[in-house]
Amino acid sequence: MPNAIMFHEKRTLPRVSLSIPVTYRVIEDPMEIEKVFNRRKFQETNMALNVSVGGLYLVGEEPFHLGSVLRLDISLPEISRTIVTFAEVVWANSAGAGLQFETMKVSDARMLKDYLSQSAPKLTS
Repeated sequence: MPNAIMFHEKRTLPRVSLSIPVTYRVIEDPMEIEKVFNRRKFQETNMALNVSVGGLYLVGEEPFHLGSVLRLDISLPEISRTIVTFAEVVWANSAGAGLQFETMKVSDARMLKDYLSQSAPKLTS
């Protein structure tokens, strides 16, 4: 039998394949978290290729580092309000990273959940 890399699915929440812009900045200094809402420098915008209420996959031109914390501004199509959250890089490769949301307002989580349930392709039996 040929050698193969096996991937064990660890997600507990379903992902929806969609492409949405996400603005992010790596938080390198823990003291900076107190000032993060006042700073807008060092931001980048790339695309999230799949999203769940627990996290997302973000493509990036620069490598992400495991354990890094990012502030995310998530813009959902047809929604006027931006979701602001913090997420941790839980895995990374040369193309992007898997991010797990760490904090999110209850109203933003509800809005994201509603949006994803409307965006998910309907399964037929």
